[in-house]
Amino acid sequence: MSLKVRINFDNIICLLPFVLIMGGGALMNSNKELGSYFKFTAFIIMILYVFYKNNLNKNLLLSTLLFIPFLIYGIIISYNINAGISDGLRYLFPIIILFYSYSIKNKFDILLKFVVIFLILNFITQIFNYVNWVTGVEQWFYRQRDGYTTYNSVSGILRGTGVVVFFGFFGFLNLISYLLIQKFYEGRYKKLLLLISIFGIFSSISYKTIGAFILLLVIYYYKYFFKILTTFLLSLIFVLNFFREKAIDFVNNFYVRIQLYITGSESARSESYRVMFEEIKNFNLFGKGVGLFGGPASINFDSPYYDEVNFKWFDAGWLNLVTTDTYYPHLFVELGILGAIIYLINFCVPLFRKRLDYKLIFVCVIYFVLFFDSLFSFSLNNPEFLMFSLVFVYPILSHKND
Repeated sequence: MSLKVRINFDNIICLLPFVLIMGGGALMNSNKELGSYFKFTAFIIMILYVFYKNNLNKNLLLSTLLFIPFLIYGIIISYNINAGISDGLRYLFPIIILFYSYSIKNKFDILLKFVVIFLILNFITQIFNYVNWVTGVEQWFYRQRDGYTTYNSVSGILRGTGVVVFFGFFGFLNLISYLLIQKFYEGRYKKLLLLISIFGIFSSISYKTIGAFILLLVIYYYKYFFKILTTFLLSLIFVLNFFREKAIDFVNNFYVRIQLYITGSESARSESYRVMFEEIKNFNLFGKGVGLFGGPASINFDSPYYDEVNFKWFDAGWLNLVTTDTYYPHLFVELGILGAIIYLINFCVPLFRKRLDYKLIFVCVIYFVLFFDSLFSFSLNNPEFLMFSLVFVYPILSHKND
């Protein structure tokens, strides 16, 4: 594939939602109102483009029509109608993006070119970020809190953020870029682009993204497992020998996150899953109401549910949460068992195909990365994460690899 791009109006419209959502995400630290406006505009453009193309996937339409009554019911019974509408709109983000994905299903080549260019842009920006960080230059994406300048770091090392500002999404977009380039890109400098994406994954120091990447490597290259293991152990020995103190700090941070995400019982995330399993055990079929638990609206509108379930924000001060940072408890509590299952089925409609081929398997991998990330985050309702994953689904499935 050549990087030569034929500029035309349809291609510009196709990529405009990408630019607006990525730009909006980058602005959320410095100008949240403008960032939200960018994202809202992107969704309006996607909706208008879907109607303009007038080419809807019937299965996706039917599953959406099946889900909408559950969403409307959840909004109606919400403790606060404004909270219900606010978070209710967020439930529609992935659905709109899937419809948009189907409307641009013949645009895979231009999407892949965008991925390559965006990957390079983020890499170059991150190099400058490191240079400015080392030289002590205050950067535009640093935050000001209580008179202090802060930035995301681990063991004193700046986390990679590129132009997108959020390290979690920076790692995610590099992982998705790696997968797309490794499978579909046949142009020049492919190996260099793969190395750049690997650099982005690890420089983000996003443990869940790094974990997902290593797991996929082990599965994909299982025949070379011992070679990979040997390379990893040799690299570990090198790091321990020359960067012992930093390595120990990284191990300690990794242990803290294992406790936070998986084994620990004293965190907002573990509390979220406790509440979810209690609701499932109580056979909550239709949910407690949209905007009630886990999402931004529940915080903004002071949901009474947290007191009702004796929810403890153990780590909220450290993580600076506006959500519980776990998506599935939010989904199952608000929409109930039945509503949540129908919603997830709606998500997975593109996977329901008669023929199993490499493209469907690849799309399953994208779903795995997105769903895995959502175990510890809100990526299933985050426009940036959704745009850099679900939008590729139908173009990949429709792509003819010459």
